[in-house]
Amino acid sequence: MSAPVGSVKLKPGKEKKLRNHYPVIHKGEGFWDAGIEPGSLVEVLTDSGEFVGIGTLNQKNRFPVRMLTLNHEAIDQDFFAKRFQALWDQRMALGFDSNAFRWVYSEADCLPGLIVDRFADHAIVQVRTLGMERLRNAWAGALQSFEGIESAYERSDMSGRRDEGLTEIAQPVFGETPEVIEIFEGRQKFAVSAKQGLKTGHFLDQRNSRQLFAERVKPGDNVLDCFCYTGGFSIAAALSGATSLGVDIHPVAIEIAQRNAELNNVEVPFIEANAFEFLEDGAGSFAPFDWIILDPPAIGKTRDTRDSLKWAIWKLVHHALPHLKVGGTVVVCACANQMSVADIADVCRIAAADQGVRLTLDDVTLQDKDHPAPLNFPEALYLKCLWLRRLD
Repeated sequence: MSAPVGSVKLKPGKEKKLRNHYPVIHKGEGFWDAGIEPGSLVEVLTDSGEFVGIGTLNQKNRFPVRMLTLNHEAIDQDFFAKRFQALWDQRMALGFDSNAFRWVYSEADCLPGLIVDRFADHAIVQVRTLGMERLRNAWAGALQSFEGIESAYERSDMSGRRDEGLTEIAQPVFGETPEVIEIFEGRQKFAVSAKQGLKTGHFLDQRNSRQLFAERVKPGDNVLDCFCYTGGFSIAAALSGATSLGVDIHPVAIEIAQRNAELNNVEVPFIEANAFEFLEDGAGSFAPFDWIILDPPAIGKTRDTRDSLKWAIWKLVHHALPHLKVGGTVVVCACANQMSVADIADVCRIAAADQGVRLTLDDVTLQDKDHPAPLNFPEALYLKCLWLRRLD
C-alpha cells in the first residue's frame, strides 16, 4: 500500500490547521468516499477539491484521518526510511549522554500511530493505529535496513489498540532482541526488560527530571520514590549518597529495579505495594522524607477522566505531606495532556490546605526533548512535574 485509494473532502476552512501541520482530522470535519477499507491511505482535499495531503482513514475513530504528509508522494519504505533518518539526526543533535532515546513519537513526529524507542542497538516499537498497522511492511522494512539497529521488537500490548479494532500483541519485528538490554544515562545504568517491562521497557520521558533530581539531592537525604518502576529516581538518590526507598505495585517493576540497583552497585530497598495505600497507612518506619517522588501512571487520558486524575493527585499529595519534612520537596507528576500545570498546582494547593501545610513552587519539568511538543499540536505535551517545597 503506497498510494491513496480514495479521498476525504474537508468542510470549509478545516484545511487551515492541517496546512499548519496539525496531524489529525476530528470526527465531523470532513466526508469520505463510500466503500474505503478502514486503515487505507486517502487523499485529503479542501471543500473545493484542492489537494491538502495524504493520511490514513479509520471511519469509526474519533480522529478518522491521521496525516502523514502534505506532499504528493508515495507512502512506501523509502518514505519511512527518509523520515527515520531525519528523526535520528534530530535526536543526535540533542546531545544526550545516553544510548537510549525516543526515536519516533507518533503524531508529534508526523508519523501518527507509530512509536519507536531506541535502546542501545535495538528498537522497541508500538503500533497504535489501524492505518500504521496496514503500513507495517513499509515501516518495518525501513527499520530493518537502518544501519546500526540489530533488532526490533513490537510491544503493541496496550488497551488503546481496541479503539482501532486491533488486538494487543507483542512480537518480534526482525532480528533477535535480548530479554534484557543494558543502557546508560550519564553515570546511571539500566537493564531494560524489552519483552516483559511496562510499555516499551523504560520511561525515557523522565530522563531530564532524573538528572535534575540527581543534581539536587544531597548525601544523607531520605527519599521516597512512589511508582518507582525501574528505580530511576531511587538509584539516582543512592548514587548521590542519599538513602532511598522505592515503592511499586508491579512485581516485574520491582524485580527490574532491584536488578538496576545491583547494576549500579547501590543498595536500595524496593517494596511491592500500592503507593496510595502505602502513603495512607503511614509509610512504615521510613518517614519522614526530604524528598517524595509521586509519578503515577496515566490514570486518565481524556477530558472525561480528568476528574479521576485530579482526585488521584489530591489523594497522593494529601497523604504524602505528613511524611515530608519542613523544607523537603515533593515532586508531583501528571502524565495527561488534558491537565495543565495550573490544574495540577490547584489540586496540590487544595491538598496542602486540607493538611494545613504551605507549599511553594520551585520548578516545573516536562517530558524530555526526545518527546517533542510542537506548538501546532498541543496535545503532544503530556508530562508535567511540579517541584513543591514544604514551607511549614
